[in-house]
Amino acid sequence: MESKHSQDAQHSSRTGQEQKHSPSHHHSPRQKTDLLNVLLMGVLVVGVSLWFLLGTRPTVSEIENRNLAKFPEFSWDAYLSGEYTEGIANFYNDTVPKREWFKNLTASLRRHMGVQLEDDVKFYGTLHVNTDSEPELQTTPVETEPALTTEPTHTQTGTEPVTTVPTRPAESQQITAATTVTVEENADSKEDGEISNNILIYKKRGIMLYGGSYAAGRNYASYVNAYKSDLGKDVNVYSMVIPTPCSYYMPEKYQYLIGSEQGNIENINAHLNGVEPINVYDILGQHTDELIYPRTDHHWGAIAAYYAAQEFASVANVPFRDISRFEKITKPGYVGTLYGYSGDIVLKDNPEDFVYYAPEEDYTTTYYNSDLTNQRNGRLLINLDKVKPVSWYLVYMGSDDRITHIQTQTKNGRTLCIVKDSYGNALTPYFMDSFEHIYVIDMRYFKPNAIAFMKERNVTDVLFAMNTFSATGPNAKKIEQIRTQ
Repeated sequence: MESKHSQDAQHSSRTGQEQKHSPSHHHSPRQKTDLLNVLLMGVLVVGVSLWFLLGTRPTVSEIENRNLAKFPEFSWDAYLSGEYTEGIANFYNDTVPKREWFKNLTASLRRHMGVQLEDDVKFYGTLHVNTDSEPELQTTPVETEPALTTEPTHTQTGTEPVTTVPTRPAESQQITAATTVTVEENADSKEDGEISNNILIYKKRGIMLYGGSYAAGRNYASYVNAYKSDLGKDVNVYSMVIPTPCSYYMPEKYQYLIGSEQGNIENINAHLNGVEPINVYDILGQHTDELIYPRTDHHWGAIAAYYAAQEFASVANVPFRDISRFEKITKPGYVGTLYGYSGDIVLKDNPEDFVYYAPEEDYTTTYYNSDLTNQRNGRLLINLDKVKPVSWYLVYMGSDDRITHIQTQTKNGRTLCIVKDSYGNALTPYFMDSFEHIYVIDMRYFKPNAIAFMKERNVTDVLFAMNTFSATGPNAKKIEQIRTQ
């Protein structure tokens, strides 16, 4: 007969085995903690996702000075082609709630990112070497290593870049060994044609890399020539193609990364027929020690526009008001669009002065929508007190997507129409003594037929004023579009 001690041992063993194989009805403290963490993470992920999906989405980027993507309109053609779904993705990517805050945060975290070419040079975008140094566009592809890209990237033209080996000394070859060389017409331009995706940061200055072509310049010249043909011999037509900072401030070591703005301007002027060129390249080159271009913005400065306007007035043979008769206004703390596009913290941490010149109040300014509706009076130079620094260039007329009419006190029977990109905005205030009427239209937004518009208003002088990115980029086609629409 088994002892009581032996029976108790056997009972204890069976009980332990039953407990080992039976499901537990209790969680240990660690299991409860793990479960709570999973639940909290799930709630956080769902909450953030819902906020990104349903939160208030911005419509304008102030640090990039542009309108953000709009939700696409549905059509079966767009849906079947994939354009509609692509537009939805672009909308959600481009309009993230608190977009500007995230962009500033990213810039701070990315302080040491970018392609560091040397101690004081940093690059953002897709490195390319411009090869269009001759009138005929080079298109022969040569195999190289994959393209070197860095954040942030922006919309390209959709054309695949052609690659080639740069014909440079060994020192430069080392820098460009892993670069994509773009040789098609201005393939690195944004949709509006005014700003390059590729930006070099040098001595606290942002420099857009120009890559226009002679072929595109000839197209621009032909579009402008067509205005002269349509308007006739009694209307003076002028072309002012404006260089950008890369012509004057690009480090010598990296000149091969850009096309020649001077060469492209000269090529355009050589193909003008009946159109008077306004050459401001040399004029601006005489004032590079002045604030002719901001360090942090892709536009030109007010004093540069003054020198260019003075040259135009001389060629057009009209009176011109001296700079001493303008009020110089300086606003500190300016950080422009190049910080928004590059995200480089050096630009953000080194703001500059924004300077503009206000003429005497002896004119009337009338605005219209781009289709000539909604007539209203306003100020030529808007009040910047409630405008964020990145948008201070909007001091000139407040926007690009409107038609402006200025009636001055001058009585000389001359009426000027400025066809422009945003560079042309800064010219307008200087012509108060030069023309009786001034009309300003932006070829990117103008809805009426441009020739009919000019004839109906008895325009005597037409000035095409835009930077090189527009003249040899997508904007040139819009000059022809508004002539024929």
